[in-house]
Amino acid sequence: MRGARVVGLLATHALALRLPLRVPLRRVAAPRMSIEVERKFEATDAAALPTRVAALGGTLAGEVSFTDAYWDNAGCTLTRRDTWLRQREGKWEIKIPLGDPGDRSGASGGERTVFREVEGEAAVRTALESLLDGGALDGTGDLEATLRAAAFAPFVTFGTKRSKFRVGECAIDADVASFGHSVVEVEVMCESEAAVPEAEAAIARVAGELQLKPLQNTGGKLETCIRREAPAVLAALVEEGILKP
Repeated sequence: MRGARVVGLLATHALALRLPLRVPLRRVAAPRMSIEVERKFEATDAAALPTRVAALGGTLAGEVSFTDAYWDNAGCTLTRRDTWLRQREGKWEIKIPLGDPGDRSGASGGERTVFREVEGEAAVRTALESLLDGGALDGTGDLEATLRAAAFAPFVTFGTKRSKFRVGECAIDADVASFGHSVVEVEVMCESEAAVPEAEAAIARVAGELQLKPLQNTGGKLETCIRREAPAVLAALVEEGILKP
């Protein structure tokens, strides 16, 4: 979409996703957890982003490329709960909605504003074991082998090229996905739910100063990729009220 505009001034980006038993879920209590507060914005003015960041005293923090694979089973056990299991360059992460897992407010196919984020294979395994009843992850091998034995698989995979900026406590990522979709993300990481409102206010303030426009007619990279490449997952998310048709 807007990738061509971003490529000139921000090093281009790439990302990865793919999906497949329905298993009951429990509340999770996983170690090494932080809270990610994030909003996504249009990339139409991404070419102006470096200048606007510099004017605010911000910095270019670096440029990276990575591939993401998103995992689930055929029944979309995790995605039906707006829970996202990701393998980024071989490293495991899971994003779990903050608050009541049955609450659909703010859910939008992996683009939710606030998630608990768990990183690292051991911590992700602990989180999954707490989420999944019935010994769904029996096994002591590496997590990928354990997941495949339990009929989990990637449902979307894509690459991202990312230019990373920082303004105060806000991390700003200008992304271009391997399938051509561009987006700007503004994020603050917190350690407690009490800090979420302050983080949201900081994001709103910095986004306003950078003249970023909220997403209008499209979603972020994950939602867009699901709509293009994973019809079964999209149907499950629509059925649960997480995404609109």
